[in-house]
Amino acid sequence: MRILLTNDDGVESTGIRSLAKKLSAAHEVTIIAPESNRSGVSHSITWLTPVKIRERSTVENVSSFCTSGTPADCVVAASVIKGLGNFDLVVSGINCGQNLGVDIRYSGTLSAALEARIHGIPAMAVSIASEENPDFLAAVDFSENFVREYDWNKLPKHTVLNVNVPAVPQNRIKGINCTRPGGLLKRRWFEKKVNEWGEEEFWMKKEILYDSHEEDLDYVSIDRGFISVSPIDFFGSCEESFRLSLEEDLKIFEAHWLNKGNERYSVASFEK
Repeated sequence: MRILLTNDDGVESTGIRSLAKKLSAAHEVTIIAPESNRSGVSHSITWLTPVKIRERSTVENVSSFCTSGTPADCVVAASVIKGLGNFDLVVSGINCGQNLGVDIRYSGTLSAALEARIHGIPAMAVSIASEENPDFLAAVDFSENFVREYDWNKLPKHTVLNVNVPAVPQNRIKGINCTRPGGLLKRRWFEKKVNEWGEEEFWMKKEILYDSHEEDLDYVSIDRGFISVSPIDFFGSCEESFRLSLEEDLKIFEAHWLNKGNERYSVASFEK
């Protein structure tokens, strides 16, 4: 299989190097990743300035390139380097830190996978739920086996897989759950500090909030020691019952609003 590896932690990160070493034993692997950390950039793209793409010395004996752009830019850069049609799969990660709940809205890791899916390439994002001294062994082993054994033709047209692995040794992982993102929110604010030159600086702070504990949520599975695999649709989705309710409400509003508009225009025309 021809695999494109990317991430948002940068081309030198331990996660992507570990994955490259493992996958390249049985697959044709190419790395295209940001030249430095681009965490939290979501699905941003470089639009008004040029993106620099340069080949670099191989990472774990894998053909490697870095860009000045975002994770999404890195996927697009593949069209310049090898052609996107020359890849069978895109794997984004392994990210140092979770991408659970609301994190998916900020994640450059997941956004790289979504960008690949726009171009018709199956993709998954892989993260380990720890930022402090993470052990990537379980995530690497899961990724290598899942890439080989999953039938990627089953992946729906606009869908990617968002994988999160607990930060525990592999023999302590209890299983794998199909999950959905939700329940975990983050409230953010700026904290003012004064640097050594007397200048004010503002540092982002966060507080994690939980508004649901349903069993099929991604963070719940991670907390219980299970690997979380969430299918993420590029266009988003909602509960079917709400969609049907909203459709009814919109039809009622439409009839009222359009009729009111016609009456207004009629009065205006008459006054003229």
